[in-house]
Amino acid sequence: MPTASRPTVTDPAALHRDSVVFNALDCTPLKWADETYLAKLAASGVTAFNHATVISGDYDAAVAAIVGWQQRVAETGGRVFQGRGLPDVRRAEADGSIAWFVGFEDSKPVGEELWRLSALHQLGLRFLGLTYQNRNAAADGSGETANGGLSRFGRSLVRECNRLGVALDLSHTGERSTLETIELSEKPVLVTHAGLTRFVDSPRNKSDEVVRELARRGGVFGLAAKAGFLSPDGLRSPVGPEVFADNIDHLVEVAGIDHVVVGTDVGDERKYSKEGMARVRRLYPEIPIIDDDLDLERIHPVGMGTPADLPRITEVLAGRGYSAEDLRKILGGNLVRVLADIWDEPEQDPAA
Repeated sequence: MPTASRPTVTDPAALHRDSVVFNALDCTPLKWADETYLAKLAASGVTAFNHATVISGDYDAAVAAIVGWQQRVAETGGRVFQGRGLPDVRRAEADGSIAWFVGFEDSKPVGEELWRLSALHQLGLRFLGLTYQNRNAAADGSGETANGGLSRFGRSLVRECNRLGVALDLSHTGERSTLETIELSEKPVLVTHAGLTRFVDSPRNKSDEVVRELARRGGVFGLAAKAGFLSPDGLRSPVGPEVFADNIDHLVEVAGIDHVVVGTDVGDERKYSKEGMARVRRLYPEIPIIDDDLDLERIHPVGMGTPADLPRITEVLAGRGYSAEDLRKILGGNLVRVLADIWDEPEQDPAA
């Protein structure tokens, strides 16, 4: 819920333009990283974003994906550039460019070889999902009914991420593995894109216990703009952006305003097809992303289905009475603060 006794925002569009906006998850495939997508990024007002460069796969495929995106980013003439730390966020803010950060949604490319994590970090990996729905060498994903915790290797992986400065993302990780990682990690951890079981009781969503423990240990939570994650009616009929605000209100109530971030999980909408979503439904039936009718229009809340719609979040939260200070925290300030800890970097430029 909004912080009491703070002035309301009268021009959310201006506040959005003037804020550091750090999206904790964009999931656009390389196939769609064309000028049309770049125009949507520009319209979004985003300063920096964690990009799902790899969903899952082996080490060689992961390296190829990073290099492919590096080549594409290099072709943008500086409009988008690879970020490796917080100075790059400040650079993007200063010159109006966009910092692209490499993220994986699964630690499967690391396998059971920690040297691979170091090599990927040198290539620019800064965000690492521990699991993607299924069990891997580190832990159980949220699609596993066994709900096992961290493996012996998984504990080593958490410690190595802490050492290197790789932000751990538990969005697709099972409940027990999530809680064990939060407790073990010496650095704050992230949930970059998930929903809440308070609204939709799905294993893909996170319980209030996870939200509380994440916040207690300094982490942050990004709410995915997926209709089926946000509302029990989201897959059956169109829902508006107010359901996103409802979920944010609950997050703020449970975790506190300092532990909520933007993590839309919205990529270029052209990536969706009925054939592709039928495959997702077959492989990951526990993810409430689409119904049996495969209606692509109901994947996201109305008006939140493309990267260009990011300012809608600021608008709807301002309408709920969130102050300028609170909105700047949610849009980027909270994530920058936590990354300063994870990456062992100063949050502000000492020379500024």
